[in-house]
Amino acid sequence: MAKTKSGTFWVTWANAHAKNSTSVDDLVEPFRANAKAFIKALEDAGATIDVGTTTRSDKRAYLFHWCWLIGLGKSKPSEATEMTGVDIEWDHGDDAKSKQGSKEMIDGFGLAVPPSSTNAPALQSNHTPGKAIDMDIAWKGTLKIKNKDGTEASVAFMDNVNKNTALHAVGETYGVKKLVTDAPHWSLDGH
Repeated sequence: MAKTKSGTFWVTWANAHAKNSTSVDDLVEPFRANAKAFIKALEDAGATIDVGTTTRSDKRAYLFHWCWLIGLGKSKPSEATEMTGVDIEWDHGDDAKSKQGSKEMIDGFGLAVPPSSTNAPALQSNHTPGKAIDMDIAWKGTLKIKNKDGTEASVAFMDNVNKNTALHAVGETYGVKKLVTDAPHWSLDGH
């Protein structure tokens, strides 16, 4: 069977055959209840939450992983592993074209790249079993937010959520831990 070269085709394919979920209800317990409680506390304090991804298919994780590495020049197309059910050709026979095809996928998927994310999307991600959530959290000024035990914390807004340790500490009280190398990513274990 002929393979299809990396590029925007694969974004369309994944959106039809390897979907992400954006529903917090698709997370597994106890992480689902923890994430819902953390989000409620944030919203009650005046923050706006935009959930990007909860669960992710293994095929989508595979496409994310390799397009990020190849598109950013961190791996050669020949280093990409194969995945059953995903007949993609990473190597276009020309390094620049291979990299361009992967960059089209990075853009099409809207993947976080340096400096927002310094890690390639994982092949084995907490998103696959429903133990992670990608979300953008925004507010103005300083939030007065309740920790899980009901005590109040003051959290000033920072453009770089990866450095907002006060927000990370609040999330941890709910069992929602920040991965500090990936701007939107929170999970059961911080990975």
